[in-house]
Parts: sequence; C-alpha cells; structure tokens
Amino acid sequence: MYRSVRWLSVLLVLAGCRQTRSEIGRDERPDLAQRTGSAELQDNEGSLEFEAPRLVPAIRAQINEIEDPEGATEGNLTAFQNGVGTLVNAMEADLNRVGVTDSGYFWVLSDSIMREIGGGSGDVAELPPEKARQAAAQVKRLIGMYEQRMRAAQN
Repeated sequence: MYRSVRWLSVLLVLAGCRQTRSEIGRDERPDLAQRTGSAELQDNEGSLEFEAPRLVPAIRAQINEIEDPEGATEGNLTAFQNGVGTLVNAMEADLNRVGVTDSGYFWVLSDSIMREIGGGSGDVAELPPEKARQAAAQVKRLIGMYEQRMRAAQN
C-alpha cells in the first residue's frame, strides 16, 4: 500500500510541474524583447537563448578602449581580437537559429572582419592599433546589422 501511495504522489508532482504546450507559445517563433536603455537584444523566458547579446557590451567597451589612443595596449588589442571572433561566431549562430536569411552582406562583412583582424583559432597575429580601429568601425556596423535582423525576426 505504501508503495502505491508513493508512486501516486510522485506522478502527481510530476504532472503538476509539467509545462503545457499552450504556455510555450503557439507560433514557434522566438520571442525577442529589447531592454530599455540599451540596444542589446534579450530573449524572454520560454524562448530561444541567444549567445551574442551577452557579448555585445564587452565588445563595445573594448571598442571604446581601442578608440582611445592611450587605451590601445597590447592586452586590449588581444582581448578585442579574441572577443570579436567569439562575437561573430555567436551572431552567426543566433541568426541561423532564428532562420534569418541574409542577402550576403552580413556574412561578407563578418568574413572581412575576421580576415582583417586574424581572430579565431590557431596562432594569433599581432594586431596594430590603427588596423584595430578600422576593424572596430566594421564591428559596430556588424552589431547594428545583427540587431536589425534579430528585430526583424520578431515580426
């Protein structure tokens, strides 16, 4: 008798914790929201988890450091180079995850940035400050394109 009561209570707990399909969302599209006071996109609870939005503020901070002539230290340049590689991969994964098609501009720009700064796996090439500043402008543009496409995916 105690065994059957135990099994029945376990089943009731599991049934009570189960999330119904109607609570998740019927259209299967990602539910995107924009944080107030920030251009950063955030995913809502119950939707897809995106990688790039949490990386964008750090890259923007690194860009600000690099744009300052005294802030373009070797450590900042290396952090920028590695961070951009991670960000580009995350943005491409997010866009693929939501099924956003590209006319080619996003991927062309991201490939151009990666070739320019030499980020990614393997030996890291030294990045001169002037080259980093040029890449920083391209990264800003790429982030804007990413945010625009993610907003369009919401509609």
